[in-house]
Amino acid sequence: MPQDKQAADTLLSVRFHELAWNLYNSYENFKEKSITSRRFKHSDIIPLIERLKNNSNEPQSENIFSVNEVGQSAEGRDIFLISVGTGKKKVFLWSQMHGDEPTATAALFDIFNFFSAQNEFTDFKKFLLSNLTIYFMPMVNPDGAELFQRRNIFDIDLNRDAIRQQTTEAIILKNVFDSLKADFGFNLHDQSREYTAGISINPASISFLAPAPDYPKTITPVRENAMKLIGELSLALSEFIPGHIAKYSDDFEPRAFGDNFTKWGTGVVLVETGGWRNDREKQFLRKINFITLLYSFCSIASNSYSDFSLENYNSIPNNEKLMYDLILRNLTVKKDTFEYKIDLGINYEEININDAKDFYLKGTIGDLGDLSVFSGYEDYDLEGYNVEPGLIYQNKINSIDELKNLNYTEILKQGCTNLMLNSETYPEEFSGFPVNIILNGAEQPVSEIKLEKHVDFIIKNNGEVRYAVVNGFVYDLNNPDYSNAKAIIYKK
Repeated sequence: MPQDKQAADTLLSVRFHELAWNLYNSYENFKEKSITSRRFKHSDIIPLIERLKNNSNEPQSENIFSVNEVGQSAEGRDIFLISVGTGKKKVFLWSQMHGDEPTATAALFDIFNFFSAQNEFTDFKKFLLSNLTIYFMPMVNPDGAELFQRRNIFDIDLNRDAIRQQTTEAIILKNVFDSLKADFGFNLHDQSREYTAGISINPASISFLAPAPDYPKTITPVRENAMKLIGELSLALSEFIPGHIAKYSDDFEPRAFGDNFTKWGTGVVLVETGGWRNDREKQFLRKINFITLLYSFCSIASNSYSDFSLENYNSIPNNEKLMYDLILRNLTVKKDTFEYKIDLGINYEEININDAKDFYLKGTIGDLGDLSVFSGYEDYDLEGYNVEPGLIYQNKINSIDELKNLNYTEILKQGCTNLMLNSETYPEEFSGFPVNIILNGAEQPVSEIKLEKHVDFIIKNNGEVRYAVVNGFVYDLNNPDYSNAKAIIYKK
């Protein structure tokens, strides 16, 4: 490489590094304050889109955004295409084609605020908008978002409908793609919290993929561009989430949009937002999405990605499914004449309540035995402790007021993780107490330390109950905190 070119590339790298940190440190100035959790709906983003129609980047200047309704979902919710910029290179981003994968949608509205606001990034924004025209389709599946479910209202996975085109939403997405003929596309998703970045203890917080256009996984010119861009992004994001970046499987899926868009001539970057410790609502990872996308725009506008080799992409570790929400290690089980040691891997399923505006978590045993190759978002080493199934408290409780006044530490120390309430109804979908509640007429649960069973047991040390595990949540009875308790209601 000539010395002047090498010097220029070094300078550009330094500037990009500085840019990424400036975006990171100033993010709160642009975060859309009306979106505070993952469970926002179509009705929540409509006012934000209306605001874009009347928004300007500078006082007395023309509106920088173009907002167009491009169709409606099966249930009649408007789907929008929002664009900004006047450059020759076209970039197309679509989010939430799976209704329960909203992290990137939130980040897109943060990005709209970034472009709208008067701030210290004026020159950077002018550079982007003069070199790029950027198109956004947030919330491709608004009906699924309404129910916080993956599929659309007909229970069809939109990302398996690129070819057959049986769903209204897939038709809209394909029509927009055909009209744009974008140079780059960003397919924005969330993935399970169960993935790690390679064989490691680190959740795969951001996973990338340049989808293959065919079964042989041909590296076409547009796919090569996407791979190089991902290689650059991986290096940039390692500043903020080192060891938490992975690569999604590149097995060809002939029904998927990303694979077909690659085949049809656009360099597609799949972004899958996974897990991060102490961030179930993914608000930190929303920030990482914000940085990822703005950095991508800069790379595409400057063509810096073209200087990266495919080795950067190929060196990204693969997604591995090695995470549990909770692992309890080295527990001793005594059953009949047998005594053996196990690890317990527990996952939490989100159960929608209040029209999917909220949820509670239901714990199940995902695996047991030797889980030494797995990691947990929470991880306990309980060497020397015994585990036993939880019991049912034999004194029936007659009212919710009585529930409020119980000594739960004493009940749990007796080995009881369930109690009976003399009622056929309960005002909530879950118990706000650290015990499961059995209503009149309900089948009494049987606590067992088995796969896919309810996770209710006690953990003893030297014959005394030290921990109680109710609905998969651990309570330290030497220092109990029941403020966020959510257990199961057993109904008739």
